[in-house]
Amino acid sequence: MTATDVPTGSAPLMLPSLAAVVQNADDNTTAIDAAAIGAPLDAPMQAVQPLGDPFPVGFELDWLGSFADNLRLTIDVSGRVQYNSASEQWSTTQFYGFDLYKVFSGPRGDIATMVLQGFATRLGNAGQPPYFFDGPTDWQWIWRMFFVNWRLDPRGTLNVKTGHFEMPFGLEALLDTNGTLRQVDTARNLGIKADWGVTLNGVTQDFEYEVGVGRGSGNEWRSDGDPYLVTGRIGTAREADAWVGVSGFSGHLWRPGGAQVRRQRVGVDTGTHCGPWTLMGQASFGTNDDVDTRHYLAELDWQGPDDAWLVYGQVNALQQNTGGWQDAVKAVVGMEWAWDKHTVFSVQLIRDVTTMNDAPHATVVQMQLRYRF
Repeated sequence: MTATDVPTGSAPLMLPSLAAVVQNADDNTTAIDAAAIGAPLDAPMQAVQPLGDPFPVGFELDWLGSFADNLRLTIDVSGRVQYNSASEQWSTTQFYGFDLYKVFSGPRGDIATMVLQGFATRLGNAGQPPYFFDGPTDWQWIWRMFFVNWRLDPRGTLNVKTGHFEMPFGLEALLDTNGTLRQVDTARNLGIKADWGVTLNGVTQDFEYEVGVGRGSGNEWRSDGDPYLVTGRIGTAREADAWVGVSGFSGHLWRPGGAQVRRQRVGVDTGTHCGPWTLMGQASFGTNDDVDTRHYLAELDWQGPDDAWLVYGQVNALQQNTGGWQDAVKAVVGMEWAWDKHTVFSVQLIRDVTTMNDAPHATVVQMQLRYRF
């Protein structure tokens, strides 16, 4: 399951304030999403996170008075269907929720960014449901994002984020994968994608960083067994033609019955842009409990004119040393098409190239229709 962060950066006086930028309706979504994920306002956002949320749409909120300034609220509805050739079964997922983005400003500039994304999520015949669901067919309320990012420095170089959000590690810190088929294997690699916690984060002219601690319990706040995680990433500016980042992760993660999963990782991510093309990848090394583990991912994507198309291909591999190295390699091809300012159609094919423990090779086909209003 997908679970979808800091204000602007760069040298003082070189960039407009976030409050000023969002006054332009055409730039509203880009500016607020930049604040949400930690990118400078002048970064070529779609080169890093294509089609994540390209639409300046939402409800008319003028009746809220001054609170409507720099505020956006949208209803987000999507349906997903999947076929797995190994189990020969179809499954469905439905999401009914909202996205709320609010930038608080004062006489001296922006103060904080609030992001609330909550979804009633319905699984239908899911083969391997996430642990926080009660079974293969179930309803759950999921907070993808529920945080406030407070600006401590007017230049955006020091901020404090508190709430529920994606833990900063690797490409997940750069890409908005919430609610999309396209993923970068964060949950498979780390055992968790989003968590309750607090981070220090910021953006300068040449670097960006985020480091902090989490509860280690994922979607819900759970403390039995004393779960925890510590994670962080520092990287060069993503708006450059090429970037590189390094990450670390250590946690004792909660599962039903208490903290049961120990994972440690160090990782590096890198990428380069060339016109509509982006080549990116990440590698991480560490342990799952006492098992040596490695993870690799590479992606080549192409973004069409007007942010209407995204086509991508991935190869990702998980390797574990259990009396000898085994690997599970997957090949992924996918496409996203935003045919208007409300609707995105996505399709993705995942093929097992190799599997561990003689598991059957599966081909998974996924399709999703997402509507925002």
